[in-house]
Amino acid sequence: MAGRPPKVDHVKATFLSELKAAEDLAAKIQQFVGGINSAGPPGLHPKYVRQVVELAFMGVVASWEEFLERALVRYVAGAKTVHNYAPTPKFGLATSLAHSYQVLSGNPNFDRSKDYLKVSDPKWVTNSADFYFSAHGFGDIVKNSNLLKHASAIRNRVAHASQKCRTDFRATAIYFLNPSNNKLSRGYGPGDLLLSPVLRHFGQPAVQARKSHFTAYSDLYKSLANKVVP
Repeated sequence: MAGRPPKVDHVKATFLSELKAAEDLAAKIQQFVGGINSAGPPGLHPKYVRQVVELAFMGVVASWEEFLERALVRYVAGAKTVHNYAPTPKFGLATSLAHSYQVLSGNPNFDRSKDYLKVSDPKWVTNSADFYFSAHGFGDIVKNSNLLKHASAIRNRVAHASQKCRTDFRATAIYFLNPSNNKLSRGYGPGDLLLSPVLRHFGQPAVQARKSHFTAYSDLYKSLANKVVP
């Protein structure tokens, strides 16, 4: 006998809770900037403030990717929201979460302790949703694929110091800032970008409100999550 279909609302609730915690951390840590010299106010050196913001953002991207995976897997297994929303399946549904992982990966021996779904790739997510559903809420993800890929580049630079991560982050910073002669200040890092005001690519309201890139990304993730799990 088939069991009850999995639930999905808690997946969004968990993500939004983690996102709020990261927003609060980023906002509060900036209140402690100081300690640059003996005459200044007591507090943390800006370098350490930026590092905390970087780590908060790294957690946001990881939480977003976990949200995508958990939502997609549950929808393929027949999950519905408390408002009775579910994507419209083209075919039959998976019989369990484990079966859903096998279906989405194309691997009948999928092992969650070893294997993974490619949720860091926005096109893979939307292509998978397009394949299994005739109507779904993942469409805006591919529309924002450039922003999401640049978020991954920021996250990767926080996590790694490889030349590729440095090169990718530099391209991301230039994409957002459009500096003269494509030159960034020496030592410019992810924290600098995340705390800098939005100049383009996030829409005029974000620019006019002088939202930071961290806040603009938070708003984007919230909007997309509410589309995926309305």
